[in-house]
Amino acid sequence: MPEACRRAALALLTLFACHRAPPPEAKPPPAAALVNGQPIPVSRLQLELDRMRRGSEAPAQAAPADIPKLARALLDSMIERAIVLQRAKAAGLSVSEAEVQRATDALAESARSGGEAFRERLSRDGQTAEGLSDEMRERLLAGKYVADQIRAERPSAAEVRAYYDQHRAEFEDPEMVHCQQLVVRTPDEAKSMLDQLRKGSSFDDLARAHSTSPDSQKGGDLGWFPRGTMPKVFDDNCFSLGTGKISGVVPSPYGYHVFKLLGRRGPRTRRFEEVKTEAERRLTAEKRANAERQLLQQLRAAAEVKVDESALALLH
Repeated sequence: MPEACRRAALALLTLFACHRAPPPEAKPPPAAALVNGQPIPVSRLQLELDRMRRGSEAPAQAAPADIPKLARALLDSMIERAIVLQRAKAAGLSVSEAEVQRATDALAESARSGGEAFRERLSRDGQTAEGLSDEMRERLLAGKYVADQIRAERPSAAEVRAYYDQHRAEFEDPEMVHCQQLVVRTPDEAKSMLDQLRKGSSFDDLARAHSTSPDSQKGGDLGWFPRGTMPKVFDDNCFSLGTGKISGVVPSPYGYHVFKLLGRRGPRTRRFEEVKTEAERRLTAEKRANAERQLLQQLRAAAEVKVDESALALLH
């Protein structure tokens, strides 16, 4: 190629290179909502929805018709969280790394006490350690802002008394029994124990010497309990006995039992003096919850929120 032609070709290529259209900018991910201009991506809402369905808040296999309702409720919660976080940052509030670490450690301990490794909990929730730290930071920051804004007054004595009067049913103790048990492995052993008891032997002594149940060292004492907290076989027998009476031999998956009823308490409503502290605690918590609800309503009303209903249709 002659030199002049080569130079012309290079110049033409350079011209096209300089005037080539720039690559299209990547579109931002679709937003389920804008909160004062800040987007809540559909992908984040989908992630939260998936986590919720994996947890206890909703059925894992929600019907398709239920997804919009679940998603909208979750989105409302995320909008409120975004508003509170914006306010907290504007107020200059912050959370230290030590605070985040303490909260994370507490969650890890909770997982361990529930018999679940912390990493398993994170994996089940579709979460990473870094993501969890960010979430904890947001929770703590939002909590600080709400605590700063709410000053729930301590209820007066008259308010506490009125609360008790209006919620008496919540302070009612059910019928309870106080029982002993003696458990052995075979029916013949149980019959032998029953014969000795009927001849006047001490229930405590026989339970300590022969019972296979963990309470044997306490003479088989089961303490006080209401219906529904022990296996059904316990309820059926202990609640049908008269005070001081001994049952026959009772088979169960645990062995062969003999029960003795030590006492019975009928259902009763606890007196105000007994539950005053508990009633005050409940009323204080109720007042605080109402104050938080009012605060969130006020913040939501003052915020500019735009929800994209078409974006919600992308959820599954």
